[in-house]
Amino acid sequence: MSRFLIDRFQGMEGYQLGEQPKNREYIKLNANESPFPPSPLVLASVTGELQRAQRLYPDPACTEIRREVARLYGLPMEKIFCDAGSDVILGYAIQAFGGRGCPVCFPDVTYNFYKVCCRTFGVPFHEVPLREDFQLAVEDYRGRRGCVFIPNPNAPTGLTLTLEQIERLLAQDRDRLVLIDEAYVDYGNESCIPLTVQYDNLLVVHTLSKAYSLAGARVGFAVGSEAVIKDLNALKDSFNPDSISTLSHAAGAAALRDQAYMRRCVGAVMETRDWLKEELRALGFTLTDSHTSFLLASPKGISAPEYAKKLRERGILIRYYPQPRIDGYVRISIGSREQMEHFLQATKEILAAL
Repeated sequence: MSRFLIDRFQGMEGYQLGEQPKNREYIKLNANESPFPPSPLVLASVTGELQRAQRLYPDPACTEIRREVARLYGLPMEKIFCDAGSDVILGYAIQAFGGRGCPVCFPDVTYNFYKVCCRTFGVPFHEVPLREDFQLAVEDYRGRRGCVFIPNPNAPTGLTLTLEQIERLLAQDRDRLVLIDEAYVDYGNESCIPLTVQYDNLLVVHTLSKAYSLAGARVGFAVGSEAVIKDLNALKDSFNPDSISTLSHAAGAAALRDQAYMRRCVGAVMETRDWLKEELRALGFTLTDSHTSFLLASPKGISAPEYAKKLRERGILIRYYPQPRIDGYVRISIGSREQMEHFLQATKEILAAL
């Protein structure tokens, strides 16, 4: 680090992304990426945009993406915010709503970006422990005044809250903002976006990286009250108003238009997920009841880090978290059926050699 870096950033550790090695070909089951290409509508739209408007700056209002979200959920565009990936939106929300004298609250086992982002921006935070079975109890948030961040389904546990539970969380304190991160909601779950009509203290964040196969495009959106959306726009306008490229804008709008394609891809992932879940349980693995595009699994007869190491030696990457409470588990992204059959065979070979 240079001598010019301010004290707050000394020794700072960033969010650890899934490994992206270049030394050989791997089956990548470590980053929750879609095994499918984007919709054909996306490819046609991006090709047209390359020919048409690359000499121009992108639309800072992200009009086409916001229009598609508004159409999908029957909401006015004024309730929709868009930026270059959901992580950017989470970062804006932490800056805008997290420094009101009370710590931001989120589960102790959850998406680690929340903690990293709070530390980056000097925002105090409090980790609320999940129950022993990794379930989130909304009662544990009663009386906490700081902004609440909750992924639903949670990551890496894959477990969900019902809309009734989320509504109870919102009703606990109408003067406290609750951010629900729905990165994996499309994998068989119900979105709480309709609750934004009734609750002005709810902000719902989505990404197009998972179900829409656009991880490389970096597109995310949020839905909330018009006042909260204005706050987010004010931050964006002061920092990076045209953050989404014209190509990503075209890709995002086209992906949202092709709901049928997204549903087919998501359905295939869910079918493979449920098949693999039963196969691993038959091998003695312990798993949570994941409602996402990944499984959280504890292997039998071998430590989690050793299991991940042996899979890597066979050209398969999964995710291990050296973190209290889940250090006996690995996270396995769901790839294509062919990839998961290869993964399962490798797993059987590893267990047979013990």
